[in-house]
Amino acid sequence: MYGNFQRIPYPIHKSPMDGDTAHRDLDWVYASQTDRIYVLRAGEFGVTRQQKLDLLQNVFWPALIRWVISRQQILPGGTVVGGWWRADMQGMMDWYRECLHMTARWEDAIIAHTDGIWRTALETSPFRDWPEFFLLLNEPVVDENGQVVRDVQGRIVYKDRDPTVDGMEDAFLDLWETIANSRPLANYVQREALKDGNLLDSRMWAPDVCV
Repeated sequence: MYGNFQRIPYPIHKSPMDGDTAHRDLDWVYASQTDRIYVLRAGEFGVTRQQKLDLLQNVFWPALIRWVISRQQILPGGTVVGGWWRADMQGMMDWYRECLHMTARWEDAIIAHTDGIWRTALETSPFRDWPEFFLLLNEPVVDENGQVVRDVQGRIVYKDRDPTVDGMEDAFLDLWETIANSRPLANYVQREALKDGNLLDSRMWAPDVCV
């Protein structure tokens, strides 16, 4: 059913979203429905979750970045105009939800709002290592007395913050919208996207981390 001879190529010359909106581009929708990695569930016919994340990271994100770069202008003072918009990340999270067979925003907005997909999208995006997101992704470990735990060197011990807590998605979008245009991403689409192996296995719900 999903043989290569039936595949519709992804239109990487344009954005996965319809222009400047969070709505998905129809040509991308048609292509995705002929892609077995996108359509099948993880575990079906050898398709893995990591393959799905690699597809989103290495095909969808670079195409969106090219679109953003093409529409943005950098003013003489360095101010970026027409760069990243909130709709870009909202639309990407919708792609993630469908690819990973999660509840769509238009099916049940309450469930989608607390599904934690923002963390998955961030950790497989070019923004994943930006230090501004550290405190959004992590929280200090506290003991039974409510005191912050420190290691033998006096450093605060952190653990992964629960991404499904109500309000976390809005907090992420607010922060992302504030800093998304603070660094150029042209180099990201001029090289092969980084692959961190099992990216989420190594970062999601890991043991306590010290910094």
